[in-house]
Amino acid sequence: DNIGKFIHYLLSCNAGELLVMLVSAVAGWPAPLAAIQILWLNLITDGLPALALGLEPAERDIMQRPPRPPREPVITRSRGVVIALHGCLIAAATLAVFWTTWRGAAGRLDDARTAAFCVAAFSQLLFAIGCRSDRLTALESGMLGNPALLAAIAVSALLQVAVVALPPAQRLLALGDASGCDWRGVAAAALVPVSVVEAAKCVAARCRFRRGSGRG
Repeated sequence: DNIGKFIHYLLSCNAGELLVMLVSAVAGWPAPLAAIQILWLNLITDGLPALALGLEPAERDIMQRPPRPPREPVITRSRGVVIALHGCLIAAATLAVFWTTWRGAAGRLDDARTAAFCVAAFSQLLFAIGCRSDRLTALESGMLGNPALLAAIAVSALLQVAVVALPPAQRLLALGDASGCDWRGVAAAALVPVSVVEAAKCVAARCRFRRGSGRG
């Protein structure tokens, strides 16, 4: 179960980064993320948070589920579709902030890339919370149910803040001055992917409840 969560998280995040670059190229925009920034994102999002998902405690209904078919792959076709959709959410949040900050102004490009870089990082870190379960929301699973994940997100978020705030790191990662970003917009956009994922779980749970009531 945890292997599936680990892979789901990694593939969704990488799909989001790929879509950011693909959509911007098709649209004729400058690249929202530099190569060194993508390497940094992979370091902080594919590292500690992904490993911490492997420490997720067993879900409370795990023994009530039917056995997995022996030949079923870890990533089924339906799960592959969900991974692609989750990648689209991360990409959409990143591209939306990039465009609203840039708007075609050459003087705003560095600020736009910095904002996109932060949204890509924080949205992926928060998205890890949504990957704790396919069915249960974070509240249902218990916000403190996986302390390792919370610690991993906190450490990775602090590293992200440090590279954006420290001038030597800004130069290394080709970032603009952090003061040029709309941080409220960055925070709001970063919350969108995990919020949509959690809301979808609530809707799916309600649908299952209605189907069960109908059979009753």
